[in-house]
Amino acid sequence: MRRALLVAATALAVSAPFLLAGQTYYGGLLAYAAVLAIFGLSINLTVGYLGLISFGHAAFFGLGAYVAGLAVLNLGIDYWLMLLIAPVPAAMLGALVGFASVRLGGAYFAIATLTTAEILRLVASNWIDLTRGPLGLIVRRPRLGALESLGLSFHQYYLLAALLGLGLAVFVVHRLLDSPTGRAWKVIRESNDLAESIGIRTVRERVVAIAVSGGLAGFAGVLFIPRTLVLTPDLFNPMLSATGLLIAILGGKGTLIGPLLGGAIFAALPETLRFVDEYRIAIFALILLAVIRIQPGGLAALLRLSVPFRAPPRPAEAGDLSFGRSPVLDVRGLTRRFGGLTAVEGVSLTVEPGELVGIIGPNGAGKTTCLSLISGFTRPTSGTVRYGEREVSNAVPSALVAAGLARTFQQAALCADQTVFENVLAAASAVEPERIWTSVLRAGGWRRRESGRVARAWDCLALVGMADRADEVAGSLPYGDQKLLAIAVSLATRPRLLMLDEPAAGLNHTEANRLAALLRDLRGRGLTVVVVDHNLRMMMALCDRIVVLDRGRLIAEGTPAQVQANQAVIDAYLGGSAATEASDA
Repeated sequence: MRRALLVAATALAVSAPFLLAGQTYYGGLLAYAAVLAIFGLSINLTVGYLGLISFGHAAFFGLGAYVAGLAVLNLGIDYWLMLLIAPVPAAMLGALVGFASVRLGGAYFAIATLTTAEILRLVASNWIDLTRGPLGLIVRRPRLGALESLGLSFHQYYLLAALLGLGLAVFVVHRLLDSPTGRAWKVIRESNDLAESIGIRTVRERVVAIAVSGGLAGFAGVLFIPRTLVLTPDLFNPMLSATGLLIAILGGKGTLIGPLLGGAIFAALPETLRFVDEYRIAIFALILLAVIRIQPGGLAALLRLSVPFRAPPRPAEAGDLSFGRSPVLDVRGLTRRFGGLTAVEGVSLTVEPGELVGIIGPNGAGKTTCLSLISGFTRPTSGTVRYGEREVSNAVPSALVAAGLARTFQQAALCADQTVFENVLAAASAVEPERIWTSVLRAGGWRRRESGRVARAWDCLALVGMADRADEVAGSLPYGDQKLLAIAVSLATRPRLLMLDEPAAGLNHTEANRLAALLRDLRGRGLTVVVVDHNLRMMMALCDRIVVLDRGRLIAEGTPAQVQANQAVIDAYLGGSAATEASDA
């Protein structure tokens, strides 16, 4: 079906210039719609797939146009060659802006892009010797003698170039989204902590996404030159950035077809409303607000044009899901202070390969904080964490996942709007990422590696008993099944040591028994497991060894029987006086 649509779209793009021969106005409008669609695609990568608002994407659009225009005028480079070269500086600028801002959060990215666009506008306005300032650069209409000799007019082959450029942009974005790279972007949009917990290097992936977005915007800027022929500082105007943002939102952010719809509307509707010239902007704004109010997902959702994800076929033979032997986890003197509050103080413990260790304690004992310190989500004030021969006290979570140490959270951390299979496949892809060009070209054994990722995802779902629910939306699952899915997601990262934070919280007796059986199975497959939970009955029956925390300190450690008989543990759970009264009774 997809191949048929691709063939049909290509045939339409090639035939459009001939169908519109002599219709210069409509051909120009269609070419402008294609340029706007590419610009909308570029912004959609950050807004729709990373969750980062951009108020200054015109910086990349204008930079691509100016680089191409200056190269054509001053260096004599052919315009059609600059279509391939000029997007590179825009991509480099995107990477620079991304690296400088994404560590600080989404609001800073919006401010950084807006500031960058304004700086470039001021440079273009004041560097008169290079840019001619407000007068602008006048670029001659680029010609293709070979096509003109065949009888094609400029408007025909410019339209063909714009449509083929749009097709190329859609192809690249589609390939990236349907790859480990795009899956990583979608997880980052949902939760930065979730992304790190499955091994995604969040800063790197964000920078890559913003660089690709900047390159696409620069490509759109180069394609815009034959339409305008005069390059002025207005190319960096915030209104252009706002137009691109609205294209993505109106069409449907986070969808591939949305920017195409938005680009067509923003090209055609203002022209259609010219008969009410004085009010056309206001009418257009009202239509835009009405669509967004009726369906926040944009026109793609309103018209139900987005295609739901379907899990690929399950391999005929199930894989033998086993786990590598874990090194020793050695924690010494672990301490974490938050101002005047000491959450964890001097905790030392060891987890041997193949053990199933439980960490228990009253509410506020520091169990989750201890888990966060070991897994890299919180930096210790003092103390060390060693995993095998490596000290990992200050390692980022994604690096620990790559080393084989993974964790889950108290609240099941999932991409709620994605399917069960998509969640697990994203985790399987995170530990086996791909380069941009291999994702686009599908070269260098990509298909073999992708088959392996798909098989791993199916095996993990089968292990937790959810293979038959692969196409259900994760956010619609019952709470107990979401807990199991979160475990399947962690298992897809190929851990050697898995830390579970309150996996039985909120589960009924039957669900808790199902969880316990799963954890025993995992231990039998060679996986080392650390469990934090309040379900003492399950923990005592399940764990090889129990560690007890109270008020941030380790107060007991041993077998379940030893811990149950420990007076300090009894006092921690019942209180000293209550424990004495209970024993006297």
